[in-house]
Amino acid sequence: WLKNMDDWMISKKRYYGLALPIYDCEACGAFEVIGSETELKARAVEGWDVFDGHSPHKPFVDAVKIACRSCGAPVSRIPDVGNPWLDAGIVPYATLKYRGDRPYFDEWFPAQFITEAFPGQFRNWFYSLLTMSTALENRPSFETVLGHAMVRDEHGAEMHKSAGNAIWFEDAADNMGVDVMRWLFLRQNPANNINFGYGPADEVRRSMFLTLWNTYAFFVTYAELDGWTPPARFTTEDTEGTEVSVGVGEAGVAYTELDRWVLSELHQLIGAVTDALQDFDAAAATKLIEAFVDDLSNWYVRRSRRRFWKSESDSDKLAAYATLYECLVTLAKLMAPFTPFLAEEMYGNLVVGGWRLEVGGTAAPPESVHLTDWPQSDAARIDRTLSDETRLVMRIASLGRAARAKAQLKVRQPVAELFVKLPTQLEEHALERLAPQLLEELNVKALRIVRDETDFLRFEVKPNLKLLGQKYGREVQDIAKALASMPEAELSQVARAAGAGQPVEVAGKTLAPEELLVNGREKEGFASAEENGAVVIVSSELTPELVREGLAREIVHRIQNLRKDAGFEIADRIKTYYRAGAEIADVMRQHEAYISAETLSVALSDDAPEH
Repeated sequence: WLKNMDDWMISKKRYYGLALPIYDCEACGAFEVIGSETELKARAVEGWDVFDGHSPHKPFVDAVKIACRSCGAPVSRIPDVGNPWLDAGIVPYATLKYRGDRPYFDEWFPAQFITEAFPGQFRNWFYSLLTMSTALENRPSFETVLGHAMVRDEHGAEMHKSAGNAIWFEDAADNMGVDVMRWLFLRQNPANNINFGYGPADEVRRSMFLTLWNTYAFFVTYAELDGWTPPARFTTEDTEGTEVSVGVGEAGVAYTELDRWVLSELHQLIGAVTDALQDFDAAAATKLIEAFVDDLSNWYVRRSRRRFWKSESDSDKLAAYATLYECLVTLAKLMAPFTPFLAEEMYGNLVVGGWRLEVGGTAAPPESVHLTDWPQSDAARIDRTLSDETRLVMRIASLGRAARAKAQLKVRQPVAELFVKLPTQLEEHALERLAPQLLEELNVKALRIVRDETDFLRFEVKPNLKLLGQKYGREVQDIAKALASMPEAELSQVARAAGAGQPVEVAGKTLAPEELLVNGREKEGFASAEENGAVVIVSSELTPELVREGLAREIVHRIQNLRKDAGFEIADRIKTYYRAGAEIADVMRQHEAYISAETLSVALSDDAPEH
């Protein structure tokens, strides 16, 4: 690359810039290059007093003249200054005391990391740094370089003031927020241009920042209501005399499997983000954090929400508080390099503010998240088997929701059975063990693992005319007729074999799997979803009891919305009045305990006031 670089202009006919130390004698044509200010002082025959004490820039350096070695005539410096990129290439030598304090220079050289836009800098700054360092030290001047693509507007067009699509930094900072702006840039694959604008920023704010903030606000709201404080910490010394921080667990607190799962994910996140940052891969680190925040909000908090409603002394509730607190504080530390203001706000409230339980002799925590140590991943808290099993439940739950949506069944409506087919027996055993989580998540009464989904599906198998037409000609019609008249049980066997990649016999012909087109449709009363070998089927038939239970859940949903619209606080107790037809009134009476508990109603009364 260096050998094949084109010729490069190293001088500029401008006033300001690093003065080129070339002295060209007009009298005899000889020229010299002066190597330092020390040499210049020794050779000077006039003007040194003007230059002394100044940097080598115009006009001071131009006052100095030297005597020509060939003819003795006084010689002035040529008027040219260096190309700015020539200056940029010697920045390490000009700023790190290269000539005056070599040990200091060696301590800081080479740079660990530099970054600039690749299209312009690979033949400018990156090149000049390498060239100068090769000439002076015969080694690279940087260890890692990130050359990134360009910034475009949110539609992919170049930004220009004349086009009206340029966004000034101050406007972006005020209107989208500097942390959102940082995250938008950091999460971008640097090999691709970034489409920058308020639209993409709003998407980042909604998908990442609001999700995290709502999780944080949920924790703060309930912790304030209960007066919860985190477990105390104190400092002690290990066997080598090093101070370490030790947690004091709350008596009787036992982490649930859900707690252990999210803490396992947290410590895997710490390790993965640390590795990504050590590899200067900010995009990978941000994507890992985003995925964890989504899981924390949409799985852990959603599935733990009821735990925060329990009595203040409930050990399960205390474990949920301790778990969510640890996740939020650790997230603040991990995100501090990316979103310094958001991280500081969270840390200041959770740790520095009134949350910390002080014990005698305990030093105050660092006053800023930016003064804390980087989190360390604890291998003892990582349970990869539990992580894999929970991921399986999350995947099957997603397919279950898709199947319910296909049957137009709201999740609030209970259904009788869920049938699941999995690729391996190991997954089957894991799902059976974690069945209660899946049943609760999908609002299903019973789970059944099946090996054959054909009991629930009706298959349609046709010849692939594009492939079979050239191979068998008119005989394709015989294959089509055989498939059309085939009994359902036999057709299911053909479909299963083709789906498994096995050849099948039809009308005396051996057909490859790709020579058949297989479509499965659910039988009446079932809805299914499939992905990567997993099939999830829900029973869509509803008994009167299931319908009434669904109505009870819908009533709870409506009352909760009314509570919110009326401005009630989360912990406020209410009295609920209703007027309803016979069916709804019967549901209110039959499910009174459930509705009252869910809505914090001290009473349900059918004596509704007129106004």
